[in-house]
Amino acid sequence: MCRLGSNRTWGMMSTLALVVLCYLFLTQSAPAACPSADLTGDCFVDFEDFALMANQWSIEYDWEDLAVMASEWLVEGVPEDPNSLVWVYIDDPGVSGHEGFTGYMSKYETTNAQYCQYLNEALASDDITISSGEVYGNSGPYNGEIHYDMDDSDAQISYSGGTFFVESRDGYSMANHPVVEVSWYGATAFCNYYGYRLPTEWEWQAVADYNGSYTYGCGTIINQSKANYYDSGYANPLNLSSYPYTSPVDHYSSYGYGMNDMAGNVWEWTSSIYGGSSRVLRGGGWYISDYDCSVSNRVGANPYITGHSIGFRVCR
Repeated sequence: MCRLGSNRTWGMMSTLALVVLCYLFLTQSAPAACPSADLTGDCFVDFEDFALMANQWSIEYDWEDLAVMASEWLVEGVPEDPNSLVWVYIDDPGVSGHEGFTGYMSKYETTNAQYCQYLNEALASDDITISSGEVYGNSGPYNGEIHYDMDDSDAQISYSGGTFFVESRDGYSMANHPVVEVSWYGATAFCNYYGYRLPTEWEWQAVADYNGSYTYGCGTIINQSKANYYDSGYANPLNLSSYPYTSPVDHYSSYGYGMNDMAGNVWEWTSSIYGGSSRVLRGGGWYISDYDCSVSNRVGANPYITGHSIGFRVCR
């Protein structure tokens, strides 16, 4: 896989420098005392101080550590999202021959709690309707298309008394698990409702393979301590008694740009077309093997398909 390595390195250094300088500016003490970031003892924070700090960090950390730190600092400055989405700012040149990604992408897959909030709000605004346990679009370009299948036993969101709610299983709330049984229409409707969008498949891969060295969204290797997938048995980290064997979106560590579950847990809808009217799914899920979780693997599904290992993440 060919990557624009030199551009990436300089881009990373520039981004890190900008973040550090902003950090130094924001953490300076009151004028009555020298700033805590003053390393040269002249009571000023300038590029000489920055150079000393950068030199020290280059000894203590590698570029992957620094990139994750920079992503976390950038996330801290993002305004609070009404859906409690955690955003990560990313600037990646992409896989050779395909577009990269510059913007914000959600750190986690969209959760049951977030999709439940959408269903309640969309129901109140008459944008969806319920029929035989299934949720359909009631307006816009996807009017009449299935959004969410509550009638399937694997769905983790139910409806009663005029309100959607997230279920609990085996003593665990499913609120922080990725939503499943959502169609491409349902994922796209969620995005349109709040002003988000689905990433293209190449934007997704640009983020998932990080600096071009990642085979999986969790690094060069994959195992069940790093991702939720099938390997001679289900990972099922919470020992759930029935499908879906999803895990909370923050259960596993962050990788690359500070992203979670870009390998395993649930497949993620993208906006890209996979021949005819099908849409591309990326990332694999709890139900399938390591190969399917690789950053280069792509599968297609009809946009009306729902499933116990299909979800999505968003970007803007």
